[in-house]
Amino acid sequence: MVTFNRRTNQSDEKFLSGDRIHKGTLGPNRETDGFDGFAAKLRSENPRYEDFYRGSRTFNEVANMSQMKIDQAATSAEPTFANEGDNSFARDFLMKYSEGVQRGFVAEEEAVGPDRLARIASQPATAASNESSPETAGKFPGASGVNV
Repeated sequence: MVTFNRRTNQSDEKFLSGDRIHKGTLGPNRETDGFDGFAAKLRSENPRYEDFYRGSRTFNEVANMSQMKIDQAATSAEPTFANEGDNSFARDFLMKYSEGVQRGFVAEEEAVGPDRLARIASQPATAASNESSPETAGKFPGASGVNV
């Protein structure tokens, strides 16, 4: 088929016709036609594709625990693992890392420590504001905003 003096192939024709090329098989809210040949071939060649999106969404369960670890690391230079053996390995690593910083293997301004982690640790909502009082932060003066 030729459209406007341009030769097209089968996938171009399918796109130009308005049909969905992926046949509704993409995304977490997909709508597939069970009798479609493309979807049937996808099921037979990729048996785990139905669980792909559900299996890849683990961040919600891990996010709070990860944030707690970052908050803890931002307040202390000492490791706080539950296992004492892990703590001894971590202390050894930290000692060697700080020696590497002192010897110039890691630039002083690029060294990771509690001061660097404090930037991504949990902070109150008013942390970046000049106004730190929770009574007045985020309120505009006047019209029953801040009463002085």
